[in-house]
Amino acid sequence: MPAALKGKDKDGKPYERPPEIESCIEKLDQLDAGARLALFDGASKKHPQYVPTEAVLHFLRRAWYDGDTGQFEKTFRILLKRIDKSLYSAIPDTRMDGAPDIRDEIRSRFVVLLTKDCNTHPGLLDFYEIRFDKAMVALRITVLRKIGPATRRIKTVPLGGQDGEGPEISAEVEAALEEFLSGDPQKIDDPAFRLVLFGAIDHLPQDQKQVIGLFLQGIPIMTIATMLKCDERTVRNRKTRACKALKAILEKEAAL
Repeated sequence: MPAALKGKDKDGKPYERPPEIESCIEKLDQLDAGARLALFDGASKKHPQYVPTEAVLHFLRRAWYDGDTGQFEKTFRILLKRIDKSLYSAIPDTRMDGAPDIRDEIRSRFVVLLTKDCNTHPGLLDFYEIRFDKAMVALRITVLRKIGPATRRIKTVPLGGQDGEGPEISAEVEAALEEFLSGDPQKIDDPAFRLVLFGAIDHLPQDQKQVIGLFLQGIPIMTIATMLKCDERTVRNRKTRACKALKAILEKEAAL
């Protein structure tokens, strides 16, 4: 039986998955990881073997908590394909001005929520395991109310979200990250990779995490030194050690 959800509704009642979702998860638990992935990515929504997105999300979160990076990334890409398909249907280019930017904003916000759920706020996506489509509709409405279908926004590559929820990649930062991406700069455009990257940063020693966090916001070394009340050499040393640690982690996970 899958672990109980931790979240509660507005009345303080613990969230409970619908019986059919619980049953689906129990059946999928009996399969090996490869067979589950095939089901996740195979059948259409009307097919009898279709796996509800709530169950896909459950196994995605479980892979993160179990430290199974390979399964996490594969499941994450499948989940994003489902989200993209839904967004293209709900917000088509032919019916809404600025549709690509709106879809990108919604997608990015979901990635932010998942990042927080994995790293700092376990249980944040509990409701998504109960009513995934309803939760996504609420997220979509929130974005549409804020930016509107007629508003065009400058498209960025978000690392952690908008409105102070995370930094965007500056040219300087992107160049620095490419140094430890084994010659594959396109990986920084992969949401699954960004999620793994921020998970790795979260496990750095606090002094290194501080420096990397500020650096990813495009803050110069000299300013970081002033903010942290240390000299520039110390900041550079912390940044160098952090980058070496991140490179080792990312290369190890890329080999999985």
